[in-house]
Amino acid sequence: MTAARQSVGFYELANVDKLSVRKAVFLDRDGVINRKAPEGQYITSWEQMEFLPGVDEAMRALKQAGFLLIIVTNQSAVSRNELALDTLDSIHRRMVQHLSQAGAVVDGIYYCPHDRSGKCGCRKPQPKMLQQAACEHGIDLLQSWMVGDTATDIEAGIAAGCRTVWLRPADFDGGAPPPADFSTDSIRDAAHWIMNADPVLD
Repeated sequence: MTAARQSVGFYELANVDKLSVRKAVFLDRDGVINRKAPEGQYITSWEQMEFLPGVDEAMRALKQAGFLLIIVTNQSAVSRNELALDTLDSIHRRMVQHLSQAGAVVDGIYYCPHDRSGKCGCRKPQPKMLQQAACEHGIDLLQSWMVGDTATDIEAGIAAGCRTVWLRPADFDGGAPPPADFSTDSIRDAAHWIMNADPVLD
């Protein structure tokens, strides 16, 4: 894994043939891959990582269908001094190991360490993490998807030119949903929808 590049933390996790693999599924972390911490708290240790049902299966299916798997996550606990970078690195390494053992090899992790007051270009809903991944992995954003559980995830995907899937959080109160291409409360359904969607015509 390499060190952080510019303002975006970056881990490269797999050797990618940039000429043959052109599409990706970008996944938020907390609320999509693992259960979120309670409101106002953060995941600050591996012991707090609770993988959500169906994640291994869905990510494995997407990988087998030819998608790169790229995690893009806001981690403002770093800037708040509640999470050290080496601890975040350890959490991500163990997460990647867990997913790899299930056949869901992660190709990259991008994180924004800034909080809302930082006015950076990498914190979702800004699209910088997706754009940087596309540049570094040769990804066609038009053929790619962003999967997230918040409006900021969907906004980042749209801004980057991706199609989007909104995973309804368990505490969704029935308000106005973000303008995603598809909405579901199941990551298995999300993967099925993505794999069966028609390609975008240039």
